[in-house]
Formats: sequence, C-alpha cells, structure tokens
Amino acid sequence: MIKKVLLILGFVFLSGCSQLDIKIDYDPEYVFDGKDDYTIVHKSKKGEDTLTQDRVQNAIKTALNAKGYKEVEKHKAELIFVFHTNVQDKSDIQTDYQTMGFGGFGFARGFGGGVVATTSTYNYTEGTLVVDALNPKTQKILWRGIAKDELGSGSYTPEEKTAYINKVVAKLFESFPREPK
Repeated sequence: MIKKVLLILGFVFLSGCSQLDIKIDYDPEYVFDGKDDYTIVHKSKKGEDTLTQDRVQNAIKTALNAKGYKEVEKHKAELIFVFHTNVQDKSDIQTDYQTMGFGGFGFARGFGGGVVATTSTYNYTEGTLVVDALNPKTQKILWRGIAKDELGSGSYTPEEKTAYINKVVAKLFESFPREPK
C-alpha cells in the first residue's frame, strides 16, 4: 500500500484530461496589506514523496514572490503557509436506462416493452492539494485554497511534473490577496 501511495504522490496532479477544481475560502475581515513576509512550513509524513513536496513548495514560493511577498525566517514571518497533499482512489457509478420494445398509442395499443438498466463504473485516482495561510500569532487560518484533480497514470518526466504542479499552484493563487508589484 505504501509503495502505491508513493508512486501516486510522485504523479500528483498530473492528468491527461484535467478537470482541475479550485475552491477558495478566506477571512473577509483580515487585511493582507502590509503583510509582506512569509514562510512555508511543511512536516513530511513517513513515506511521503519529498520530490513532489519540494515541487509544491517551490511553486508556492514562485506564486507568492510574483505577488510581491518575500520569504523570511519563521520567527519574522507575518504569514505562515502550510500545505497538505492527499491521494484517494475513487469510483464514479452511472446507470443508464433504456427503453426496449414496441409501444403503441394509448394503453390499449401498447405491445409491451421494457426498461433495461446498464450500470458502469469508472475508477480513478484523485489528488488534492490544500494550502493554508495562517496568522502566526493566533495560528488561525486566514486563507485556504484547495485544488483537486484526477491524476494521470502515464509516465511523466520530472520537468512535466514540475510544470504541471506550477500550473496548479499558479491557478490556486490567482485570487490570493494583492496584485503583483
């Protein structure tokens, strides 16, 4: 099982026909203006793919730096970013109902017929990236971005993995407060 998770995490967010779903939530009363300094904190779990984690962390840095934020040591940070990844096997079950046979006009002329139900199952793997911006004084979440996507099962180069993770994180941070300086 751990080998499967490691393999899947290696391909996190890679998909041939991407259905990227982005959700954002934030504290509307918190003012981000004047909060320029950030740090990223990530505690790796046992067996976690550190290559993917490094790619995610670098993509977050790139997105924040493009908006004028600057990385500092944790004790100087005005915003702390934490991120989590998750991979989950999922199934999509769909039933299609089809009418078969002849049907006449009205009840008296009906020649029978029936309904046939065909059920199909589509199995896939979904990857999720959650990024939180925390207030270092209260440890409360100020902003949360969640990206979900169906993971591809093909072979990808390290460059392709990096490019896709960069694309996902850039999309996630599009609505993060402040325009690029």
